[in-house]
Amino acid sequence: MHALVGLTEMRGMQMDVLADFMGIGHAQVYDLANQLDAANTVRRIPAVQRGPKWVIPTRAAATWVLGWRPGDWQPAPNFATHCRAVARTRVALGARATDQWVCDRTLRHQQPGPGLYPYDGMLLRPDKPAVAVKVDTSAHLTGAQLTRRLNIVVRQAQQDECAEILYVCDGRLTPDDVATVAQQTLPDIPDLALRVTSLDHLATTARPHMRSVSQPRDTSQWRATGGAH
Repeated sequence: MHALVGLTEMRGMQMDVLADFMGIGHAQVYDLANQLDAANTVRRIPAVQRGPKWVIPTRAAATWVLGWRPGDWQPAPNFATHCRAVARTRVALGARATDQWVCDRTLRHQQPGPGLYPYDGMLLRPDKPAVAVKVDTSAHLTGAQLTRRLNIVVRQAQQDECAEILYVCDGRLTPDDVATVAQQTLPDIPDLALRVTSLDHLATTARPHMRSVSQPRDTSQWRATGGAH
């Protein structure tokens, strides 16, 4: 059940990511996928990119999990890269349970609008405001495009009453690139912190390096604009 819910929330996962999500060995994950397949709740599709096969919930199973009827999703090559990075980010943050993470498809369903949600998930923390998590896998992004993206994410995070934005880089952009543009272009938002890191750091270190976009007096608070607050 936990696997099916997680797969539905993330639209699907590759076998190695599913193993990490479940905290089981790669041999065990094949047994799990076989059980889900035998129950007609998932389908396995060949790799759409390099790497293991994808496990995708059937539309009926996804409808049962979500409570509404989603589209019949299958990863296109470009979007598959992004979905993999988002799932890896969720695992790296330790947010495997549903009460620790709100997926973007749920956020979009609750607030309909054109296109995808401005960020990829909401990290829920006990007794603390939520964190908006944006994963950037762009192969190319101009400064103007990044500025627009950052501003849209900030506005949505404010609307969602998040206390922080975690911007995870897994494409051509580096954390320094994002921090530089944020310092130059974001408005003064004293109640919203922006943290920037790379997925590699997030996935391999217990305390990942997160690039500060300002130099506040309290170094535990990294704000979305330059200067101390």
